[in-house]
Amino acid sequence: MTPLANRQKRRLTLAPAVRSRNSCADRSAAEQKTEFDSRELFSGLKQINILHNEETYRLSITKQGKLILTK
Repeated sequence: MTPLANRQKRRLTLAPAVRSRNSCADRSAAEQKTEFDSRELFSGLKQINILHNEETYRLSITKQGKLILTK
């Protein structure tokens, strides 16, 4: 095999491994979502409960459309 053929073969075998590492990184970034649409969180409700450090907090939507977090 010529040196050029060896290099081309190496590139072909490395490319899938690189792609799979990138796709894993992309999944990790998607799992670390930091912004949420309140319509998705509330699903038509006016209040939801959030469990944090074994304490329950209530997140409510006011008549004016604002959010209030209470313990």
